[in-house]
Amino acid sequence: MEFKIIRAKKLFALSALIFFTTSVTASVSFYGKLNFSYENEDSAEESNTDFVNNASRIGIKGNFKVNDKYSLIFQAENEIDPTDGKADGEKVFKERNTFVGVKGDFGKLYAGTYDSALKLGQLKVDLFNDTRADIKYILQGENRMNSFVGYESPELIEGMKVSLNSISQSSGDFYSYSITYKTENINSALSIDKDAKGFDSTRLALMFAVYKFDIGLLLQNSKKISTNKKDEGHIFSINRKLSDKSSIYFQNAKSDMKIDDGEQRSFGYTYKINAKTKIFIHQSSRKSSNKGKVDYISVGTEYKF
Repeated sequence: MEFKIIRAKKLFALSALIFFTTSVTASVSFYGKLNFSYENEDSAEESNTDFVNNASRIGIKGNFKVNDKYSLIFQAENEIDPTDGKADGEKVFKERNTFVGVKGDFGKLYAGTYDSALKLGQLKVDLFNDTRADIKYILQGENRMNSFVGYESPELIEGMKVSLNSISQSSGDFYSYSITYKTENINSALSIDKDAKGFDSTRLALMFAVYKFDIGLLLQNSKKISTNKKDEGHIFSINRKLSDKSSIYFQNAKSDMKIDDGEQRSFGYTYKINAKTKIFIHQSSRKSSNKGKVDYISVGTEYKF
């Protein structure tokens, strides 16, 4: 089946048309996050210290209730860089998850630019998301794609949902699927990419609590289609709350997918000043047999609005 996808630059215009031509109950909100850190990068070749943007963003989202069964939805989100004002090369904004869609008892159907089901299938195993220790430096499949059509089901049975993605690119179409199952104690996801940027991948993620620790485990297999080369990788993370405001955490990632004999070890501490603001300290080391070792130490802050 071929899908005609609405390009991201047309989403604002379409959303405005929906708003002014449909008799609905509307809810629209503006949101964002500022996240940046002062970071030292140290390798065998050089040492640098600078302010680093950690995927700061702004966005607007809306829900237009048509009746008791259906709602029209939209979101337009862009990355910004508070450190130098340029999030994408010389551009001020870099597009993030931006879409229009409809939701109801049947689930949610949407189109635009969005994270793939496999990317979202990491759950929150990655405790260093959007930083230098993000799992995207180790594993394949952390894809956000345009020309995207997605479907998210309601609960098929208690705690179980599925997500289906069809993505059209100039190089061809690819698909991403996931099934998630959540109970009181365990959150799990099985995700599959088919021909995603030239890779087939399968990912299993688990999150569970043991005593006062939150533990995450991710296992992945990926195959490069052009060479039939297969690689494995895993992520292990553990988080321990020290109080209602603070926590310490550790993460280890290993794979040959992005770098030979790749390994990434990271430690972090976070303190919540209030419901919207936190500060953090991270130390991370990434090493490989062909690129050597790089150490990162950063002190940062996050503010959500």
